Amino acid sequence: MKQKVEGHNNFLRDSETGAIINTDSSGYSSYLMNKSIKDEESTRIQNVEQDLANIQNELYELKTLLKEALNGSR
Repeated sequence: MKQKVEGHNNFLRDSETGAIINTDSSGYSSYLMNKSIKDEESTRIQNVEQDLANIQNELYELKTLLKEALNGSR
């Protein structure tokens, strides 16, 4: 049997286990959507960081090649 939790409209207590159950399905849906957005944002940030690291490596390689070319022409 489930009983309402005093002071919380969206919570029920399972009398057998003592567990509190959240019955706010729209709040849960909102939580899942926000979590998905944050996960996507985290993935996007990781991709941008990797792209930046790749660009830095390529610039270093170009700089090294330019130095070698300039020193070789002397």
